[in-house]
Amino acid sequence: MSEQDNPEISRRNNVIGIWFSSLLLLSVATCVLIPHLPTKGVCYFRDIWFLRSLWYQNLTVFDQFKQLWHSNSEQCVFFATRSMLSLYFANIACITALISRAEGKRPAWRGWPWMAIITVLLIGKQIFFDGFDDQSQGYYSSMTYRTYDSINSLILKSVYRMVLFYALLTFWLLIAIDRRRNRVHGDREA
Repeated sequence: MSEQDNPEISRRNNVIGIWFSSLLLLSVATCVLIPHLPTKGVCYFRDIWFLRSLWYQNLTVFDQFKQLWHSNSEQCVFFATRSMLSLYFANIACITALISRAEGKRPAWRGWPWMAIITVLLIGKQIFFDGFDDQSQGYYSSMTYRTYDSINSLILKSVYRMVLFYALLTFWLLIAIDRRRNRVHGDREA
């Protein structure tokens, strides 16, 4: 039976398509609408710790960002947009992991130790060493936050980091689900 003949797989594909389309629509709407919202409401994302922490890098660049030349309104837009985009990406990562329920036992993936090392290095760099750096040179220098970047440029560079982070998160959620599924199927066979 092909994928088109199986209604369960077809339904899953439709749901994932709707979620990804919704993510794209909400992301664009967020980037367009947040700068036009009242500054007082948008500044809650900068001033309230919980809302600011929806994207963990907001916490790491907060002190540095206060020293930059951006206006109060631009700072609020920066933190609000990043927090909301992070919330959307987190939702899509969880929904993707929950919907991906393949049947049967699959062989264990043996490359996970290398992927774990890559994840720790990439996410560790984002957490501990990512900030504003005007002196950066080399391959990734175009993705470095610069003190003279516009708010839109900083948000675009943040989206790159969010996609990387949530792709890795989705990957590890899927690995955890597969391990759990294999354990459950192993118990049933025994």
